Amino acid sequence: MTLKELRKYKHITQLEASILTDIPLRTYKRIENDPIYVSTHKYKHAFNVLSDLNDSSSSNETYKPKHILVIGAGYVGLSIAVLLSTDNKVSIIDINKDKVDKLNKRESLFKDKEIEFYLKNKKLDLTAYIPNKELYKNVDYIIIAIPTDYDEISGELNTSNIVSLIDEIRSINKSVPIIIKSTCNIGFCDTLTNKKNIFYSPEFLREGKALYDNLYPTRIIIGGDISSRYIKEFGHLLARHALNRPKVLYMAYKEAEAVKLFSNSYLALRVAYFNELDSFALKNGLSSKNITLGVSSDNRIGDYYNNPSFGYGGYCLPKDTLSLIHSMDEVIDNGLISSIDRSNQKRKEFIILDILERLKDKKDPIIGVYSVASKKGSDNKRYSSILDVIKGLENKGINILYYDESKMDISFFKKKCDLILLNRHYEEFSDVMDKIYTRDIFYRD
Repeated sequence: MTLKELRKYKHITQLEASILTDIPLRTYKRIENDPIYVSTHKYKHAFNVLSDLNDSSSSNETYKPKHILVIGAGYVGLSIAVLLSTDNKVSIIDINKDKVDKLNKRESLFKDKEIEFYLKNKKLDLTAYIPNKELYKNVDYIIIAIPTDYDEISGELNTSNIVSLIDEIRSINKSVPIIIKSTCNIGFCDTLTNKKNIFYSPEFLREGKALYDNLYPTRIIIGGDISSRYIKEFGHLLARHALNRPKVLYMAYKEAEAVKLFSNSYLALRVAYFNELDSFALKNGLSSKNITLGVSSDNRIGDYYNNPSFGYGGYCLPKDTLSLIHSMDEVIDNGLISSIDRSNQKRKEFIILDILERLKDKKDPIIGVYSVASKKGSDNKRYSSILDVIKGLENKGINILYYDESKMDISFFKKKCDLILLNRHYEEFSDVMDKIYTRDIFYRD
């Protein structure tokens, strides 16, 4: 079977196949009719991806659409709302009227290729609203996906808005199943006064790939009363919309809450580990790339999440790690977990000193900042690690020039700067590599 025959068998378009396989459309069209090329080329994974597509959506199973209310239109809320609205009636609430208006015009609220594609090309039963208590009535499920920021005083995630929201929902609808997707402290759900029909289902999404990760979930976790029909029904609801065949694991509240925090803390640990490896290599004049490739070639370690950076950042990893550290303090001496945050802070200090060393012979140097997004392919700037590096350089009296596409020609930006910070390499700067400061060791030369 050729890739084209497989795609048609799965009832998807070339554009959808391009998105699902993460292959540019022009390239995908070229390889689709050439089975030899597919089997020998680096794009051979395309056949495996399409083969693994879940056939449940095209089966003859009887499915009764649900009416689902999602509260919060961030990465988590919007991605799951788009996913479920393909064959359910979905309402989504956000306090920002401009966001509501954009969604009703089928415009994405942030950079995410799959969300943008679905909003423009898929028939979605999705309507956005500003908060209205009447929406709590006559729905089959309510999904809470609001932010829970880290509180430095308490050392915990601030879940007060979730509690208030649940109280508000229950004052109008006593029995509707409520699914909490927001990140919570370990033990939070057990503190709720009325836990009936309330479940915790953590998300494991990447910025810029939120809908993709809902289409291909690594696992589905749901915590709560495992004897409830609603917990199994919601698990099936998520699994039937997945294009792979994910494990669905049911467990107690605390176990589900721990899965979320330990998962993100491990990712933070892995980033910190390879950053320390990179610092060692940089300090001793060694090839960080060679050492990283050698270490990662062990299958027990794996060749992933190993590209050095200025430090881990973004909205989730820092706060989730700190929340876990707080939980660990109450039960055991957590030498490993607590060291993750310290390592990340030391990494940013090391980067600042290394940059200053490179500029020591420059008089009044100007450092250029091309992007402050937390990761490449994302437009989220919250808690980006480069912001701490910039702040440290400014405290040392270094002049910072921010690139603004609407006000500045990129040629002027390149010429004006003595050094340009790139957390990840961009092809636009291949002509001025002598000015680039990046710890991205895997960019294409």
